[in-house]
Order: sequence, then structure tokens, then C-alpha cells
Amino acid sequence: MIVAAGCFLLGAGLVCGICAAYPYLYYLTKLGKPICSSKQENRTEYPNISIVINAYKEGELVAERIKDILKTEYPLDKITLYIFNDGADPKTSAAAKKILPACPFETHLIEPEHRLGKTVCQNNAIARISDNIIIFTDADITTKPDALLRLVDVLSEDDVGAVCADLVPVGSNSSVAGSETAYRSVYGKMCEYDSFVDSTYNFNGPLIAFKKTAVPHVEEKRGADDANLALTCIRNGFRALYVSDAVAFELQPISLKEQFSQKIRRADGLVNSTRLFKDAGKNSNRKFWTETFPKRKWMLLYSPILFILTALFGLLGAFFLSPILGGVLLMVCAAGIVFTLLNPKHLISSFLMNQFFLTVGLVRRKNILQWERVQK
Repeated sequence: MIVAAGCFLLGAGLVCGICAAYPYLYYLTKLGKPICSSKQENRTEYPNISIVINAYKEGELVAERIKDILKTEYPLDKITLYIFNDGADPKTSAAAKKILPACPFETHLIEPEHRLGKTVCQNNAIARISDNIIIFTDADITTKPDALLRLVDVLSEDDVGAVCADLVPVGSNSSVAGSETAYRSVYGKMCEYDSFVDSTYNFNGPLIAFKKTAVPHVEEKRGADDANLALTCIRNGFRALYVSDAVAFELQPISLKEQFSQKIRRADGLVNSTRLFKDAGKNSNRKFWTETFPKRKWMLLYSPILFILTALFGLLGAFFLSPILGGVLLMVCAAGIVFTLLNPKHLISSFLMNQFFLTVGLVRRKNILQWERVQK
């Protein structure tokens, strides 16, 4: 009887493991597909664009972001700049006011006294802006000079409503930057494949370009701002694409502890966005809604729990069959945890940590719309 129970639990663990790994295995077979990149044509005319910098207690970083925008290859006379200093932080205000007079384009500094939250500020910006092409950017990134050109180039296609840049993690803490680099080495390729098929909603929030006609408003009461923007674009009949040759460099948290807080918040946002839009494409035959979204939803909502069940069933089954076998398997699991903590830059470690973050996001069931800034 004990042996039978052990075999049953091992079988259940195997089934859970296969189900949990299915969407990841699917993407592993697709990562060599063509990527979405700009046509890099030599344009003679460029549309007017409005750039919105979302800032919350960014201090001097906002000035550095403005200086970086001044280096863009996009025609400066086609740019209007909006800076939202959410909560009217004095240091951010002083830094912005110091550099704004040097800008050769129209600028607006908006400073709501009470903190609104990133997405509320974004909707405020959309309502103010008359240009159809809007760029949302964070203050803690820099870009390659041609990044805006590449984004606007792809966005010029009629069926494309929103695009985001590829992110390269940078920072003084090599473990944090290395861990994020390992994660994004696969994450970006998955998003590229989604874009090849139809669209991807796993956007990189620090640099997004979109058409106001495609996204007139972003859901601000639940979910992640970047995922909500992309999913709104797709729901409205447009494509949302990950542009691999538009490159931005994102400053990473100064410690693994700070990264932990950031990752939990991002996982929370993705989980809530997925729940929010779960029925958006139920009557659509677009490949995004029939192929991409179900797999992404499985990854976010079901795979983390199934991986935990795989480990639990496997351990219980092994102990039922043999205490020695169970002990060995338990030590293997413990060694995996130690390896993950000591080698955060390894791809396997990054994958395991991501499952942990998603699990916490699922279990806590919070909806983090305003968060404390992590130190970078």
C-alpha cells in the first residue's frame, strides 16, 4: 500500500511537472524564429512625438534622462517633452528645472502635489497630448541614439499600435545585473517570437511608444502599467511589438534585496493584468488570443503552483518508497536552493527565482499601484 501510494505521488508529480513546463518547452522550440526589427529606412519626414518622463523621487536621474534624450538621432524639432514629477519631489523638481532651459524643444513640467501613481500620471499625459505618437519613458534609463527612430519606424505600420524597446541591465552590483541579464536573455527572445506570431503583452515599461488612437486610456486601478498598455492596444485591434534593435540600458537595484522588492511588484502587476484581460479575446480568432495569451497566462497563473506541487509530490512519493531516496532528493532540492542563492547570474537560478516571485505574487493577491522607489 505504501509503495503504491509512493508510485502514485511520483506519477502525480511527473504530470504536474510536464504541465508546468509545457509553455516553457514550447518557447524553447521557437526561439530561433525571425525577430521583429525596424526597417531602418532613411526617412525625410518624421512625425511629431510627445515624450513623457514618469518620475517619482528620481532626483538627478531625471536630468540625466533629459540629457540622454538630447542625444537622440530623432529630429529635436519634432519632440515635445512632458515631465511628471509625481508627488512634487523637490530634488527631482530642481534637477529638471536646471536642465530644461537648455532643451531646444517645447517642455512641460507637471508636478502634482499629492502622489497619483504612475498609471494615473500616464493617463493625465495622454489626455493633455495632441500628438498621436506618445513615448513613455522612465528616468533611470539611457538609450542608444537611434532607439526612438527604431521604435517610431515600426510604429509607422498601420496595424501596429504600440512598441517597446529591448532592455540591457546595467548597474554597480554585478550579481543583480547578471541575474537580470540571464532572465532577459530568454525573456526578450520569447517576446520577439510573440511579436513574430502577432503581438506580445510582456512589454518593457521603461521605454514604450504607442499611438493615442490605439491606446486612448490605460487601466489604472489594477495590474501593471506596461502590460495593461500593451493588452489595451491588442484588445483595440492593433499589434503590440517588441523591437529588438531599439535598445535601452536600465539601471538595476543596488542589492538583491532591492531587486527582490522590485521583482515581487512586477510579478504582482503581471498576474493582475493577466486576470484583468483574461476574457478580452474570447470572441477573437487572432493568434495572440488563441495561441500566445493562453500560454502566457499558463506561465503566470498556473506554472508556479504546478512546479511547487511537482516538488512536494515528488518528495512525498520518494519518502514513501524509501526514506533514503527521499532524503537524497531533499538534499538535491536544498542544493538547488543554495546554488540559486550563490549563483544568481546563472540562467537556471534566474528561472527558479522568477518562479518564486510569481508564486509570491499569486499568493499575496495584492494590487500594487503605488510603490516605494528601489535604490539604484
